[in-house]
Amino acid sequence: MSQQPREFDAVLSNSSSPKEGAVLGGLAGVKSRLNSAILEVRISALTTALNYGDAGIDLIIKSLQDVEQVQRYAIQILLHKGGAKGKQALLDYDPKLFFTTLQHWDIQTYNPQLSITHTAYSINLNCIQGNKPEKFDLTQLQTFIQSNQTTQIEALACKMWDDYWQHDTQYKDFSNVLCGASNKLANLKALFIGDGDAQETNYMKSRLLLGDSTPILKAYPNLEVLQFRGGWGLKFDKVRHENLKTLIIQTGYTLVQPQTLKDIANLDLPALEYLEIWLAESFHYPQDISTEQLAPILSGKFPNLKYLGLKSSEYSDNIATAIVNSPILEHLAVLDLSQGTLTDFGAETLLKCPTINQLHTLNISKNKLSGRQLQKLSQLNCKVIAQPQDNGERQQALN
Repeated sequence: MSQQPREFDAVLSNSSSPKEGAVLGGLAGVKSRLNSAILEVRISALTTALNYGDAGIDLIIKSLQDVEQVQRYAIQILLHKGGAKGKQALLDYDPKLFFTTLQHWDIQTYNPQLSITHTAYSINLNCIQGNKPEKFDLTQLQTFIQSNQTTQIEALACKMWDDYWQHDTQYKDFSNVLCGASNKLANLKALFIGDGDAQETNYMKSRLLLGDSTPILKAYPNLEVLQFRGGWGLKFDKVRHENLKTLIIQTGYTLVQPQTLKDIANLDLPALEYLEIWLAESFHYPQDISTEQLAPILSGKFPNLKYLGLKSSEYSDNIATAIVNSPILEHLAVLDLSQGTLTDFGAETLLKCPTINQLHTLNISKNKLSGRQLQKLSQLNCKVIAQPQDNGERQQALN
């Protein structure tokens, strides 16, 4: 892969570099503490490493291979204080981390009994009895909004469970409460709305009913990240939003209502860099119609788009053909066709397209590719994420 910087590389970032300096024990002491068997010692050493410029950043980058707790802390440091080198390392480690997503914030679970002390919270939209979510309930959200500290909030995750969220009026009631609090949440930059189940195989089957989200875009002009996770019903009117960088729609049923794709294509999002759509079930619609619905997006509708994820599709070969015949590849850094039905036929279409080599990353994991085709794909002049391939997990998730 070429080492020359491309227009999407982090070397063009204006992120500030870590300060120079020295601390007790020196760099050798930091290295020693990063090898400690005690988790808290390793985490503390990551912050100290920032005092040693590039050498310290290198140590933090190595910690991306540590256990999850240390890794999560290393990611936060590299995102916010790692400068260009840190962002480049995140791009190489996990392309998603290069872009603005919810992972940029350390989201805490909201406790109504405690004061707001963080900038990012997760809120339950179901009342919880024991460890189980019960009926739809906006009480926790309303209590949160009434706090005097909400102006410091930058990220909010509004979680619900589908067994108790299956009516149009519920989403509308939620939207009304959230939009009515726009003055109190004036600094909100990231918003998650959807199924609170963290297990991918579960929320891919979610029956959670979403709704018209145009009022949310209008009420929160500073939003940079908007992520939905649910079943169906998501709608948008044609509206312009100046600051939205990331739009993620995770579902097992996007195409049960094809209007959703049309609505996305009609949005005017000049700052959009990252678009991820889970296409999934298309059992009511011919495959060629489904591909046609993607045409406005593939035409370059969003001029600053660098990450396109068309995931969990039942017609991935058709999508591959549509993409190589579209102008969008000229601008993309990352193409993610993972968790779909891409076969050797579709992969061959990608291989024959020279522009694929201009990508930083091609993700074709969890598809249906043979070992022989994977070997051919590994010769591309871009990073290829190909493992694992499908072992039946996708079908189990959708059943």
